[in-house]
Amino acid sequence: MKKIVVLVVIVFAVVVGVYRERIFVRDPLGKVTRNGAKVEGAEVYINFLNDVLVVGDDAEAPRYLVQRWNKVPGTPGVLTCMRWMVCWTDADRATMAPVVERRGYDPQVAMSEKQVSFVDAEGVAVTISLR
Repeated sequence: MKKIVVLVVIVFAVVVGVYRERIFVRDPLGKVTRNGAKVEGAEVYINFLNDVLVVGDDAEAPRYLVQRWNKVPGTPGVLTCMRWMVCWTDADRATMAPVVERRGYDPQVAMSEKQVSFVDAEGVAVTISLR
């Protein structure tokens, strides 16, 4: 029995190590604000590289994904979640549709270890605070 548990733990560690850029873990203390007002119903997830995923159920709390490699806010194309725990994307550089597809749009993305901010499609300042 111990060997099986050890084997399962090793396999789990290898999977997490290989897919660490695809796996987003819930940040229970993370919060999302739009123009300074807290967005209710938004869940914040982060991955190994501190890329940020926001999952919401409606227009008040839409889905956003901001990755360090391109710093363009978008909506993930393929996203699988275990509610309140973990989500994973289809690739390390996730397939996503940009929040805005018009020319001249500048999302003004700023990313740090504690916060990600950008301007969404409606010109509203969105701030995602990480803990």
